[in-house]
Amino acid sequence: MIKKELLNAINEQINFEFESAFIYRKMAIELELQGWTGFASWLTAQYKEEIGHAEEMIHYVLERGEKAELKDIKMNDLKLDTVVDYFELAYKHESLVSDKIDDIVALAAEKKDYATENFFRKFVDEQVEEEATTSAIVDRLKLSNSVAGFMILDQELGRRQ
Repeated sequence: MIKKELLNAINEQINFEFESAFIYRKMAIELELQGWTGFASWLTAQYKEEIGHAEEMIHYVLERGEKAELKDIKMNDLKLDTVVDYFELAYKHESLVSDKIDDIVALAAEKKDYATENFFRKFVDEQVEEEATTSAIVDRLKLSNSVAGFMILDQELGRRQ
């Protein structure tokens, strides 16, 4: 059994993971339309990863005998000016995800729900990697600052599985 306050936080996170997935998918669509197929492919992989996280969390909630609750996802239009803008948004978003995961781990520890704390720790570790990866992409894009450089990075990121 998961205490109500913690269950609510987990359900919020599940919905936030789906929202994150949609943000990445929208970004991928926009960049694909601009001809940046590698960047779009990388963001599509990110979309799939976020869906996977939400599904893992749903499974965890159900395994604990609780109900996972899905809400409507309301999205704003997403049209940014440059490739750098898209990846800066990705970095900021990953930082926000990290904060939310940290809050769940802290609440789980406070409520002495060590199973939930342990389950979410893998996401804490993963978020360190996600922030580092998106930050590095932003740095490389800013260093490149040329179409040729962007094309090389587009090709490289397009190889992500």
